[in-house]
Amino acid sequence: MPFLDHPRGPAYYRHWPVPDPSASVVFLHGFGEHTGVYHRYGFALNAAGIDLWAVDQFGHGLTGGDRGDVGTLEDSSALAESLTELAGQAHPGIPVIAQGHSYGAVVTLARALEHGDRYAGTVISGAPLVPVPELLDVDTSLDLDPAWLSADPFYLDAMVNDPLAFVEADSRALARELDRAWDRFGADLPALAVPTLAVHGGQDPIAPVSAVRAYAETIAPLELVEFPGARHDILNETIHREVADTIVAFIHRVIHIGDE
Repeated sequence: MPFLDHPRGPAYYRHWPVPDPSASVVFLHGFGEHTGVYHRYGFALNAAGIDLWAVDQFGHGLTGGDRGDVGTLEDSSALAESLTELAGQAHPGIPVIAQGHSYGAVVTLARALEHGDRYAGTVISGAPLVPVPELLDVDTSLDLDPAWLSADPFYLDAMVNDPLAFVEADSRALARELDRAWDRFGADLPALAVPTLAVHGGQDPIAPVSAVRAYAETIAPLELVEFPGARHDILNETIHREVADTIVAFIHRVIHIGDE
């Protein structure tokens, strides 16, 4: 089994490869998920000639740690950095796209601000760019209603019955690190320079699309594609094929900008 080295311990990763990819995507999942719920997305990227690299964050999937304890923003960023290095070693010179969902989107945006020159583009989904009321409560237990996530029965079954996924856990670490990011984003996000696509559900009850919309209206490199009626886990919604097609079109566009 493949693992990344990290001071907190080894972190499990998956790779969906294609011969001679046009680009590589390095992906960070969200709270309660793991890389195994993204097979459909990996296959969609592969069909378009794009590699996908994804890592189980700490406290998730096959990576060790207390259930739901993601560690710090820096821990998750280090995992993304290791994936970026692996992608570069596998296919030197191939453009790399940084991608993240939910908490992973927050880490990905932080990396775009700090290491934007490493990436041809950035993709975020379900990004909580303003405080989430449920995470500001003194009660650190988080119990997600699966219906908030998706209307796709296949995905909901995985979230409820997959032993590596969960909808309830202590959210102390998540709330702490999101609060750190929220403190920063108001001042720093306007400086975003990397072409960035946000795909977001119009009925996301966890991370309302209004915050992403407001940022997209004032930050030129940030493009929002909103999917009416879709919920939080947009990559695993009933319209996941349409979402994947939108992301693939964005990737093809940004990796060929220099060819125009």
